[in-house]
Amino acid sequence: MARLEDKPFNEYVTIKAARGQRQNISSAREAADWLLYKWPAEEDTDKAWRARKACLEALQGKVETAAARQAFRDAAEEAGILIGDAFRPAPKPMKRKR
Repeated sequence: MARLEDKPFNEYVTIKAARGQRQNISSAREAADWLLYKWPAEEDTDKAWRARKACLEALQGKVETAAARQAFRDAAEEAGILIGDAFRPAPKPMKRKR
């Protein structure tokens, strides 16, 4: 079985979540989770299917993360849940314990 390594997005994709809350989707794994388990059933379109495929393939290293992000963004826009893009701060360097 292929190893699924999470791939962070360079920018968040902000979507409308349950009860009108905002959710920042930050990686291919998080996008795949949304597409597989939280996606609005009435919006399960070809774009959503292609986004699922792209995100899962990004986790396998078969597709660039940027392509998976764009596919997820396009599907969210079509579904009417896209709010927009959000800046993703650079990760803080971890301090070494001595």
